[in-house]
Amino acid sequence: MFSALQFRDFRFVLLTLVLSQAGYWGCNIAFQSVLIESDATPATMGALFFCLLVPFTLFSIPAGVLADAVDRRRLQIGVLLATTVLAGVCAATIAASIVALPVMLGLAFLAGTGISFLSPVTQALVANTVPAEALGHAVPIQAAGLNLARSIGPAVAGLILVAWGPLGTFVMYATLTLAAAAAAVAVRTRRIPPAVRVARESLATQVRAGIRHARERPPAALCLVIVAVNAFFGCAFTTQLPVRAAATTDNPDPVFPVLVALTGLGSLLGILVVARLSERIATVWHAAVTLVLLGLSNALLGAATTVPVLAAAALLCGTFSIGAMVTLQTVVQKVVDDAQRGRVMSLYFLGWGGMPFGALLLGGLSTWLGSTTAFLLYAAACLATAATVLLW
Repeated sequence: MFSALQFRDFRFVLLTLVLSQAGYWGCNIAFQSVLIESDATPATMGALFFCLLVPFTLFSIPAGVLADAVDRRRLQIGVLLATTVLAGVCAATIAASIVALPVMLGLAFLAGTGISFLSPVTQALVANTVPAEALGHAVPIQAAGLNLARSIGPAVAGLILVAWGPLGTFVMYATLTLAAAAAAVAVRTRRIPPAVRVARESLATQVRAGIRHARERPPAALCLVIVAVNAFFGCAFTTQLPVRAAATTDNPDPVFPVLVALTGLGSLLGILVVARLSERIATVWHAAVTLVLLGLSNALLGAATTVPVLAAAALLCGTFSIGAMVTLQTVVQKVVDDAQRGRVMSLYFLGWGGMPFGALLLGGLSTWLGSTTAFLLYAAACLATAATVLLW
């Protein structure tokens, strides 16, 4: 299961991933705390979430193309150093008490831009640091590191926030990204040279090449479609956890952190299962079955009327949402060529970019139709997609 860790360069890529992602998700807490103190409304919090995640939609494709056109290791180091500078700017802004909403949203957008460029190149580097036979174990471990960072980053940021406020949290952001850059310097990759000089092609040509390659390497294209559906309908539940907590108890403040923790625990459980059984369950069929279970879990989350049921649903949603994504990513990484890997993985992250739009729609439907009905509609979308894939 953990055989991929024997490869030195993979360990450094994994360390780079964990440090950079922990810093990014930690800075989310800092931005939220600043807005809570200055302009805490549902609209502004939604706008913040949108600014942090919409760069995945806007920049995943250019980032993937760039990862195939230049040296991936140097690109990763450059993005990390730029992100470190951005984190320093965020800290300086807080120190100068410049907390206007447009400034915070602009900085949040830049933070999202940095991680959207970093993610495809890091994913592509994983395949450059392990042999092909170890990739089935490397991808789940990398995904486990990603979700571990998503859990640890906000937790540590929360402790620093209590002790030193948002300024200390942004300093943590800068420190972690700088440490990630240092880890990236230690990586020595062995990349298969591309068959063509992609740097001389236009962006549109390279994007079309990535789409064409995914279609020529079945089931990569189908996996990317399922990723988009899963991100839009299956993963948006995280943004409504405070609403569900308030709907099931008169004292939601202690319940919400528990739901977040259970979601993170479920994500790790899903990843560990995929890693343990990677040779047997890394197929589109298993991803579709997982999407069925995710749809049922979303329905349970929306219909829950007691805290224990809500907690169980949060655990299951975390397990099946990330479990499906890791399975799909493993399939895609196994079938694509290295020369096209960055572009294809950018399409993978473009699918993830549907999450902020799915979250906005889920919030709107919850306002108009009620939270339970909105979750049932999203669950139905997951089930319909899974049924189509399974029948096909």
